[in-house]
Amino acid sequence: MKWKVLVVDDDSTICRSIKRILEVGEYHVETADSGERGLEMLSAARYDLLLLDLRLGSMDGLEVLRQVKDNNPDQLVIMITGFANIASAVEAMKIGAYDYIQKPYSTDELKLAVQKAMQTVALRKEVEELRKRQMEKNKFDKIIGSSREINKVLSLVRTFAQTNITVLIEGESGTGKELVAEYLHYYSPRYAKPFIALNCGAVARNLIESELFGYEKGAFTGADRGGHIGFLERSDGGTLFLDEVAELSEEAQVKFLRVLEKGEFYPVGGTKLNQVDLRVIAASNTSLAEAVEEGRFRRDLYYRINVAHIELPPLRDRKTDIVQLAKFFMDRFSRKLGRKLGGFTKAAEEVLLSYAWPGNVRELRNLVERVALLCNNPIIDTSDLAYANLTTDLDDGMLINLTVDLKDGNNAIRKVDSQLIQKVLEITAGNKTRAARLLGIPRGTLRYHLDRDQQP
Repeated sequence: MKWKVLVVDDDSTICRSIKRILEVGEYHVETADSGERGLEMLSAARYDLLLLDLRLGSMDGLEVLRQVKDNNPDQLVIMITGFANIASAVEAMKIGAYDYIQKPYSTDELKLAVQKAMQTVALRKEVEELRKRQMEKNKFDKIIGSSREINKVLSLVRTFAQTNITVLIEGESGTGKELVAEYLHYYSPRYAKPFIALNCGAVARNLIESELFGYEKGAFTGADRGGHIGFLERSDGGTLFLDEVAELSEEAQVKFLRVLEKGEFYPVGGTKLNQVDLRVIAASNTSLAEAVEEGRFRRDLYYRINVAHIELPPLRDRKTDIVQLAKFFMDRFSRKLGRKLGGFTKAAEEVLLSYAWPGNVRELRNLVERVALLCNNPIIDTSDLAYANLTTDLDDGMLINLTVDLKDGNNAIRKVDSQLIQKVLEITAGNKTRAARLLGIPRGTLRYHLDRDQQP
């Protein structure tokens, strides 16, 4: 397999020269004579290395570099610069260029710079393959969505993952806090080490210390004779994820602060100080800052946990991802259950988009699994969603979009009434009693409107 190299230079002689030198070896070289053309080629195909001239015609090389790094932060770029442009080359390194070579350069200098870059690419691919295997081994899910809100989250994840800083993830229940924590772990240098999750809210407050810190034999009545290794020790070298961190007892908060500050702790009933090297990711479905103000959470611990912060948007605020998520889950459960389900009708998609999703992605996932299990239609319609009990939760609220042509004498109010009634009947799969309750009118009034609409 040959490495793919793209050369962007407005001097065709330099492009041909580089192509001739590198293609003698293990490289396939393509060229672009402008920054605009180079960006087009990068968007259409993947290249292992970009050789980019600093001085281009209509588009400055630094601007091309900025756009390249915005679109693909991992793209390796070597800048080509003249002696008078060393300051600009340094600026390019700050933006994210891997290296630069200075004109006039020898054949050996060019080959050496490219060879060095390819060694980095090869190492990255090896690490990515190991990371992929680790993810598959642990049945790691991927984050689905292309909305501006989720892309902002993913950008923060990529930035924080390469560091060892403590991260606080906040968001409503069901938004995917643990999944984001897993992303932070598996895209960090600790990816091959353990990822250990502890839901603090699922452990009795009088037991949280022994679960987190472990205990020595005989530490308390009923303690295991052999002692107990806690979550901290099990996470050594890797990542500890503390979900619902606000539920930590006051005593556990005091002891955990020492872990964050010094990386050390005493097991319950122990006298020997244990050392741990781990990364901490905490999560809360309520505002931890409010818990501090209410005196339920230590302020000093809050500051240690909230070094980096990620706020997960509720599903209702990322509507463009809803159908994409539903199709992803449908494909997964169709294969799991051995069913042939092809997707959703437009009307069903409108229902999914209109619903408020108080349970967020978890609720959507559960609904799709229920639909895949119960429904026999290859294409899911509104009646299938109703059959799977989506409409039982509609009192939590939903939005309906109506389109009315406003013209003189067009009786717009009546048309709005008719459209609204038809939309709600679609959502309730024709259940008039349910539709009347959602509309907040007696069933007889609904019947009157339906009869009126049938009149010429």
